Amino acid sequence: MKKIIFGLMLLIFGSHWSTGAAQNYPEIQQLVIDSTVLAEKRNLVVYLPAGYQNNKDSFPVLYITDGDIHGPHTAGTLDYLAKFEQTPQMIVVGISNPRQTRDRDLTVTSADKQNTQQLENADRFLAFIEQEVIPFVKQRYRTLDYQALSGTSHGGQFAINALVKRPGLFNGVIAISPSLYWDKLQMLELAEAALKSRQLQGSLYVSIANEESTMTEPFQQFVELTKRYASENLAVASQIFSDETHNTTVLQGQYYGLKHLFSGWAIPESPQTLADLQTIFARRSKLLNTSMIIPEDRAAGYGQWLQYLNRQDDALALLKWNRANYPQSLNAHTALIKAYLHFKLAEDAKAALEDALRSIKGLNSEQKAQLEALFT
Repeated sequence: MKKIIFGLMLLIFGSHWSTGAAQNYPEIQQLVIDSTVLAEKRNLVVYLPAGYQNNKDSFPVLYITDGDIHGPHTAGTLDYLAKFEQTPQMIVVGISNPRQTRDRDLTVTSADKQNTQQLENADRFLAFIEQEVIPFVKQRYRTLDYQALSGTSHGGQFAINALVKRPGLFNGVIAISPSLYWDKLQMLELAEAALKSRQLQGSLYVSIANEESTMTEPFQQFVELTKRYASENLAVASQIFSDETHNTTVLQGQYYGLKHLFSGWAIPESPQTLADLQTIFARRSKLLNTSMIIPEDRAAGYGQWLQYLNRQDDALALLKWNRANYPQSLNAHTALIKAYLHFKLAEDAKAALEDALRSIKGLNSEQKAQLEALFT
């Protein structure tokens, strides 16, 4: 019994577990952007999802600060999560923050300087991302409207500042061990005013490790603010990693942060009906603001799982939907014919065979023989 169920899981997820020379891997591109806003050149490291060059799909984008450090493991985490449908595949844009400019780039301007006409520090770097990096990425790559921002330490402070100063620019924000102590807790004041306004939207994930009270106390105050001014427009999750340090927590922070941003994305590892899958893909479509449909191989895999469980109506409904939506797929037609035969519906199976022979364009003699052999 367990072996059969595992076989069905392989049928559904098997394409992700295959090996060989033809396997797709993420691609890395290193770019330089000559910034007018910053009046200097800045390095970007772009991680394209596996298979990007072999299809015409568009993808959501994750922007990360300290991208030269956190880009590799973040791209790896996303690649793994996407393989098991916990998140979508994403383009990861790592923005480098060299040591000599990092404080300037990522920390908020002192309160007594914020009334100047000229943007400074984190606000200027945010303008650089919004006005130059994002348009550059959209022009060069196939992107969806969904975009997220992730940062750690000062980068976490920067991420919260971006959420507060530019509501709606990022659909999701991940702030790992944010340095909220900076400039006499100024970020807490800015955050409280923004949370009170109820203008913040999207998803926010914040985490902290086993750190000094200088870090943990402002973090707890921030979390309390998100609870005090809770809004249905902003989904907030917070987490404490008591076994991690400030330097090691980012790995788990990115993992759980991404799962929070896409909390409704995953397909449960249990039999799914047509209605179940349509609900999940409708949720995905709404989140990414693009139309998404159940893939042919997923529909066939879950249909055959339901068939194995002898859930006739559920199996046939899913497999008939699959044939209707992928009429040129030999596999979709084959799966439906097999299901009809499994449930001893011979006339329906013959009608499905005729439909396959009539519908599939360019069907060769070998494929016709494969279909007809299902009845022997």
